[in-house]
Formats: sequence, C-alpha cells, structure tokens
Amino acid sequence: MALKNGDNGVPETVRQLVLETLHSRRFNTVRDVVRVLEVSGIKQGVILKVIQDLAREGKVILNLPGAADDAVMAPVTSLKQYLGSKLAVDLWLTILLLFLGITTTFLIPNVFPLVIVRWIFAGIFLVFIPGFAFVRSLYPFDRFIDYWERLALSIGLSIALDILVAFALNFTPWGITLFPTAAGLSLITLAAILIATYRRARILVKPEGSK
Repeated sequence: MALKNGDNGVPETVRQLVLETLHSRRFNTVRDVVRVLEVSGIKQGVILKVIQDLAREGKVILNLPGAADDAVMAPVTSLKQYLGSKLAVDLWLTILLLFLGITTTFLIPNVFPLVIVRWIFAGIFLVFIPGFAFVRSLYPFDRFIDYWERLALSIGLSIALDILVAFALNFTPWGITLFPTAAGLSLITLAAILIATYRRARILVKPEGSK
C-alpha cells in the first residue's frame, strides 16, 4: 500500500507518528523525539523537518535553544486539559502547600513533636510559596531564568512580601496578628499563581482547528 505524501513530500503517516509521539510524551527535547522515532526507521532529517513544519503550523511549540524548559511541547487543546496535565503541576503544588501551611498553623497544637510539622509547612509558606507564585507570574516559562535563580528569587521575594504585608497591617485595626498576616499572604499568593496560570495557558492551550 503506497504512503500518501503531504505537501512537503513527507508521508502523512510519518507526520502523524511524530505528532502522536509528542502528545504521548508531554515534555520532550528534539533529541529525545529523534532518538525515539529513529528506532522506527525514520531518518533524522525527516523527523527534524516534520517538527519544524508542525511548529510552523502551531501544532507544537518550540522553545528557545538552550532553554531550561524542554525544547518542544505538544500543546493542550482546552483549559480543562491543561489543568489536568502536568503542565499545571506548579499551580496545584502551590495551592497544596499553601493549604497545608494555613491548616497546620491553625489546627496543629503547639505541642512537641506535633509542632515540628507546623514549623515545616508554616516555614515553607512564609519563606518560599508567596515568592515562588510571584516569580512564576513574572516568568511563566523557564526560558530566561534557571531553577537556581527562580529558587533564590522565590525566597528573597517571599521575605520581602512578608515584610510588606506586616508593614501594611501595622496601619490597620487588626495589627500584625496571625490571621490577618496569613490571609494577606494567601491572597497575594493566589492572585500571583492565577496570573501565572493565565499567562501559561494563553500560550500552551491551542483549541482544535486554531492556527
């Protein structure tokens, strides 16, 4: 049975195989894709050409060379699919750690050794989560910032936000007390991570039939 060639001379079955590989392996470098498909007998040059064509058609996203993100991603086609994929893992992990930080602070008694759990999650909430969400809203992708820079900025900004919230609360009737401080940091964190999610989804979510 003869293979049907596309407009670029590449068999349509090859194009479909490359696309299915990208979708089945959500994050891939171009090198990984080539390595997987060469086993099927497809030449490297053909694979690279197909990936370039798919990127030009908007069916895959190619990141900048040397980016911390993986070099190629198969975009999702709906917000629901995005939220259920590992593309949104930072959103759910941030919300989980935020929830654990709040609940352990208010529910776990100040009794050793239970208080250790409270110290751990409250510490993560105070010195990492707000800053991480804020940095993610500024840099939704890892193209221009590596993991160590993101970690350092997350810690530094978390401490800065803690101070700013405490400073602002000092001029309110509530004062610098536990509940207002936790509420203020939680609102900042949720707002920042929602902005980050919106910015990421706007790029990664491509509805069926969109160019």
